[in-house]
Amino acid sequence: MRFCLGLVRRARSRHGLFGLLVTGLLAPLAQASSAAEPDSWQIAQAAASELRIPSAGAERGASRVLPEPTGAIAPASPATSSVVPPTAQPPAARVGTETAAASTARASSPGGASGITQASHDLKLSITAAGRVEGLPVKEGDRVRKGELLMHLDRSLESLEVRRREVMLADNARLEELRRREKTLLEQVKSARHLFVNGGVSRKQLEDEELALGLVMAERKSIESAKQRERVELDLAREAYERRHLRSPIEGMVTRIMARVGESVAPHEPVMVVVDVRTVRFTGTISIAESARVRAGSVVQLALGAEPDAVRREARVVFVSPVADPASGLVDVIAEFDNSDGSIRPGTAGRIVEVSAGSPRAPAGR
Repeated sequence: MRFCLGLVRRARSRHGLFGLLVTGLLAPLAQASSAAEPDSWQIAQAAASELRIPSAGAERGASRVLPEPTGAIAPASPATSSVVPPTAQPPAARVGTETAAASTARASSPGGASGITQASHDLKLSITAAGRVEGLPVKEGDRVRKGELLMHLDRSLESLEVRRREVMLADNARLEELRRREKTLLEQVKSARHLFVNGGVSRKQLEDEELALGLVMAERKSIESAKQRERVELDLAREAYERRHLRSPIEGMVTRIMARVGESVAPHEPVMVVVDVRTVRFTGTISIAESARVRAGSVVQLALGAEPDAVRREARVVFVSPVADPASGLVDVIAEFDNSDGSIRPGTAGRIVEVSAGSPRAPAGR
């Protein structure tokens, strides 16, 4: 059969009458044989197409050189363990493992309790009245005392209203006259009553004297009530005048001025910032395990600033949140420390590095 297949192939490659004849005679036999067993020629053609080798009679092109194998792949040993020790892990895997371990250690130790400092009093001040800034006796960086004037608006109308109310309240001429008349009428009523007993005056005269005394006393009381209202109105005028002024509610330093002389401001619009840095507050977070040891009054050690120049300060805890953040599992804590020397600037990042043992004491100065 293979011989017949070879003849058929040769006949196909030739163009002539003999080729056609042989092809016609041997083609049925070749088809029968191909149905009985696989065609080796077709198998060779498929392999040649995979390797891109030109078939017989085809035009040859540039040959392709297949790369030689550099080495055999060693089979995996059945005794080899699938667990890779940490030292044999790739560098990226080791870095991820070490980072996760370090994060766990920081979360479970006070050294990982980070936070930030802020001034105990950082006030944005505003004026409760609308108007134009007329006076600004301070500037950024000035230290101010409690109650010191920081700014005032135009106040001419309010000043005139205060003066008008003061003049009205000071006008006591009518009240003094009524008091004198009341005193005189009181003496006359006493005399008329004595004379009426002795028959010196009639009842009509006595009643007229008592009626005149009653009218004077009623008018005096009315004027006294009016003076009380005038006194209240004077207080209101003074309050309206004072609302045109901004005074410092604390002792501290002016750090920012948002309005200048000649500018108009709206009510309750922040115009100045005053900060007291003598006491600094540290706001941070600690783990739930550490929160069991930290209570209001506990003493903690803070490391403020970047290493290795971090400044150590002892602070007293004033607040520990009764709840934990559900996402991080951390608890908010606030501690305060003295900063009279001004060495710690509010806004400095830090962390809690140590929690002192022992029962908490009452915070100083609270």
